[in-house]
Amino acid sequence: MYFFKKKKSTCLYIFFIFLTFFFIEFSTKQVFAKTFVVSKIEVEEKYNLNFNKLKVIDRGFKKAFRDISQMILERKDLNKIRNTQIDDIKKLIESFSILDEKFVNEKYKSIMEVEFNKKKLIKFLDSKNITLSLPKKIDVFLIPVLIDLETDKFNYLNENIFVKNWENVEKNYFQITYIIPNEDVEDFLSIKNNLQDIENYDFKKILKKYYSENFIIMIIFKRKNNIKFYSKINFDDKFEILSKNFIDKNIDNQTDLNSMILNIKNKYEDNWKSINKMNSSTSVPIRLSVNSNNTKKSLKLEKALDNLDFVNRYNVEKFDSNVITYKVYYSSSPKRFLKDILSYDINIDTSSTNWKIK
Repeated sequence: MYFFKKKKSTCLYIFFIFLTFFFIEFSTKQVFAKTFVVSKIEVEEKYNLNFNKLKVIDRGFKKAFRDISQMILERKDLNKIRNTQIDDIKKLIESFSILDEKFVNEKYKSIMEVEFNKKKLIKFLDSKNITLSLPKKIDVFLIPVLIDLETDKFNYLNENIFVKNWENVEKNYFQITYIIPNEDVEDFLSIKNNLQDIENYDFKKILKKYYSENFIIMIIFKRKNNIKFYSKINFDDKFEILSKNFIDKNIDNQTDLNSMILNIKNKYEDNWKSINKMNSSTSVPIRLSVNSNNTKKSLKLEKALDNLDFVNRYNVEKFDSNVITYKVYYSSSPKRFLKDILSYDINIDTSSTNWKIK
């Protein structure tokens, strides 16, 4: 009887050791297998004897590369890759598809979708000493106030020419969706009563009404043809002030107006990109422990880690009868990690060095 008990115990021990190495070996994940997708790439070419579809597709690749560059890079870095050759662009492409194509009035028109390999793109940008920002959509509450300094009058929404034209200026690479409030008498009076010190007015009363965490307070000062944008920006609890001047711009001229709107929208996009910057070479190690008996919770955690963009990789650092300890390499702040993983309904106890999944 003792022999069989000992044999059974030994077998269980061997099985446990095997299971441990299985977890260590196969729970190590590289999370760079995803792609960056650029949709709605429109290409047009004359259809004649010199028509070459492969060249048209190459043009689509170049356009897609420009779009993804503007989507993940601040504008100050765009010039560093502006002259990238088509052969180098093709090396970064995982796949592509032509969603629609037609021949109209002796012209070939197509709409493409291009997928860029994230790992290859990051490596390419690293070689140029460029840090990318992970593309992430965000809804932002916009409070726009236009003040004419010559007449001391202001326009809030319906009479604000920038608001009327705001949504007409749109680019494929934009990540920010703007939410503009409806005209409200109470809001109007709040702004009017604080007009003399509008730059220091906190707008809390208005913001509280709309329950908005991410917001831009855009105050536009106009004096003849000189326009100044003074913006209070709050993205992911990070507050900044942006000031931008435009000289000799006529807001009644559509070209000038659109130019200013595009310029300021690009500034806001850059601000959002700066928050989402990713540096794979300086990952923050984060340790998470899960009860080893709770397989469901462990699988839920791994699924979340697979989908979090700032997770470079993770592995099982320790496995025993009590806990599984994951080591996660994260390319942003621990605070950002806690906020991101909470969106997957995973709560973490941070009271000890090794964080625990609740």
